[in-house]
Amino acid sequence: MLQALTEVQTEFIQGGEVPQLFDKLLSVLLKLTGSGDGFIGEVLRTSEGTPLLRTLARTHIEPSHLETLFEAVMTSGEPVVSRGFLGLPLRSATELVGVVGIANRPEGYDEGVITFLRPLLTTCCAILHGVRGERRRRQAEEEQRRSAESFRTLIERSPEAIFIHREGTVVFANSAAAGLLGHAGGMSLRGRPIAELVQPGSEAGLIEPSPVSAPHEVLFRHHEGRRVLGEVVTIPLRFDGQPATVSIARDITERRRVQEKLVAAERMASLGTLAAGVAHEINNPLSYTLSNLNFMEDELSAMAGSGEGLQGARGQEVREALKEALSGGQRVVDIVKDLKTFSRGSDEQRGPVDIQAVLDLCGNMAWSEIRHRARLVKDYGGVPPVQANESRLGQLFLNLLINAAQAIPHGDVAGNEIHVSTRYEEGQVVVAVRDTGVGIPEENLDKLFHAFFTTKPAGVGTGLGLSICHGIITELGGRIAVQSEPGKGTTFQVFLPVHPLPLGEGGG
Repeated sequence: MLQALTEVQTEFIQGGEVPQLFDKLLSVLLKLTGSGDGFIGEVLRTSEGTPLLRTLARTHIEPSHLETLFEAVMTSGEPVVSRGFLGLPLRSATELVGVVGIANRPEGYDEGVITFLRPLLTTCCAILHGVRGERRRRQAEEEQRRSAESFRTLIERSPEAIFIHREGTVVFANSAAAGLLGHAGGMSLRGRPIAELVQPGSEAGLIEPSPVSAPHEVLFRHHEGRRVLGEVVTIPLRFDGQPATVSIARDITERRRVQEKLVAAERMASLGTLAAGVAHEINNPLSYTLSNLNFMEDELSAMAGSGEGLQGARGQEVREALKEALSGGQRVVDIVKDLKTFSRGSDEQRGPVDIQAVLDLCGNMAWSEIRHRARLVKDYGGVPPVQANESRLGQLFLNLLINAAQAIPHGDVAGNEIHVSTRYEEGQVVVAVRDTGVGIPEENLDKLFHAFFTTKPAGVGTGLGLSICHGIITELGGRIAVQSEPGKGTTFQVFLPVHPLPLGEGGG
């Protein structure tokens, strides 16, 4: 027996064919026991856990006998003797891996036969365990190969531009990435430094990891020299068995152009809403300025004819009229300055912005909408400058003030108010705009920031105002929240990041 088992083990180690190995083991088993028939089977399980027997070697034993013996061994987990048949389980350390069955021995079977066969059963179990391990290894390799092929197919056919780079050099780029940059194919990008793919200063967007919810904006360099704006999510990933970085980019160049046009359109719509009120605001100081200038002309002509100087009472009246005219002129200058600040749409530069100055500007701009509806109450707390763009903030808060005013019917100025407050909270400046208007139904709160959604009558507003406000705030790294109750009013809260202090300031 020892020699036979040694030969089988040697063949297995040298990579012998599995069917021949088990045929040899069965032949040795039958010869050693003097049995006429036998089988060696492997126990497999379905996805539901049901055991199945896969025959590895068999003589002319009846299939029905096989099934009976298999079920008996599986049920007991122990050797089973039944009507001249002997069934023996093959166990690894953790599971039943197979069954050996022999039959038709003239002397029958007893415990002595079972004890005698244990070395052979151990060898059989070890080989079967090795076969199963090898099969699992090959299955894992095949699954890994298929997964890698599927992954490559997926990224190659993805409509999003995908760059895979390692140590600053592109190791893979799909067709969409090549198309984004104006190249013929992804192969032309491999081996290039990522710094060549983007505008100077934009490399960090392809290197620093970013969550899907907060993608980087990266300016890519097109093959034709033009700039392409991409929205990029960057994540670490193993590629070809080594650590790498994957950058997934979406071309948002056209989307940004459309957004800018929508922002400009909404800005003009807001100005249109205020046009009559602004004209009235300009007309008032102009009227008394012109009236005072006419008065001064008449008085100075009369005084010149009479030889009267400016030191008397008449001269004092002229000087007072001049001061009022200058004041009216300055008021017009201030109104025009506010309009220019608000309408400056192409300047995207960010920096420190005095939020309270912006709110005052917006209050002046929206006054014609507010004054016949409610009182404007300002409650400013001490807050630091915010990191933002003054024109964009002006558009944001002017929109909120106009919405607040339009939520309040004309007439009861004393009974209604629009309350504007500022406070500093956990590293952010919080601006709250609260009105005592009609409020917003609960079912509409989730739709407020959707483009083209509006609760206003047809012809009033574009439905883009709050959507654009949300976009402006998100772009600035802030957020907006709303609370409302029908019949009681609405409060919008805007949270904005503070401007970072230069080194050496704000110590503690």
